[in-house]
Amino acid sequence: MKQSKQLSALAVNTRRTSVGHRIMLFVFAFLLFVLIVFPFYWIILSSFKNFLEIFEVPVRFLPKRLNFTNYVEVFTEYHIGTYLMNSVVITLITVALTTTISTMASFSLTRLQFKGSRGFVKFLQMSQMFPVVVILVPLYLMCTKMGLVGTKGSLILPYVAIQIPVSVILLSTYFVDIPKEMEEAAMIDGCSLFQLFSKIMLPLATSGIVAVSIYTFIQVWQEFLIASSFVRKSIHYTLTVGLSTFKGEFINWGGMMATSVIIAIPAMILFTASQDFFINRLAGGVKE
Repeated sequence: MKQSKQLSALAVNTRRTSVGHRIMLFVFAFLLFVLIVFPFYWIILSSFKNFLEIFEVPVRFLPKRLNFTNYVEVFTEYHIGTYLMNSVVITLITVALTTTISTMASFSLTRLQFKGSRGFVKFLQMSQMFPVVVILVPLYLMCTKMGLVGTKGSLILPYVAIQIPVSVILLSTYFVDIPKEMEEAAMIDGCSLFQLFSKIMLPLATSGIVAVSIYTFIQVWQEFLIASSFVRKSIHYTLTVGLSTFKGEFINWGGMMATSVIIAIPAMILFTASQDFFINRLAGGVKE
């Protein structure tokens, strides 16, 4: 009897402890959510305020009205439309080149098994140890000798060079998982190497190709260091570099916030619409 009472008391204490842990976990998760989401909310809110409302005291956490003046102003006075077009062109070309080259390279490294393929993969993996700032000067000197500095090519070429190694590493995991029997059956049926690649391997690796394309798009779309170092004329600025045009004696905070929203929207929409590819399959590829 005494033992049963002790067991029941222990069970009650365990439930209380479990409930307490859940409450603490919920509070911590909520605070973390607020810390992460609030800056984005504040940027969006400020983009709909005029100059005086941004510095208004007490602070308003809900807008009086939606004022689109900042969005109109950034396109009419700060040439954001030009910067937006530059970002779109540079990003799409980089994604196309990176995905095409990485797909063919991954197929070659994983399915053809030529001499030195394993060593090359290890070299690509080692290259990811170095931050972009380490190779910034060599890239700049290379683009200078090629006469590309100050043009869109001075951004596209470094972006492709930087994104290819990680794209090859990620795509290789998808090609490795394709059963060898399918390749052998296709070769027996008379498929050439190109037909094997285009008709058998590509459809089976579609999820990996999409994931790599999304990853490359997000990385290039929001890149600032190379874009600010290699571009000299404002006509070639990307959106991220275009944020620097709001500096002056008086910073146009409303316009800067509006431009930040314009920068964030495409990446957020693409990421949200492609969560299955970007989270589940890309993360699965990294684990494997």
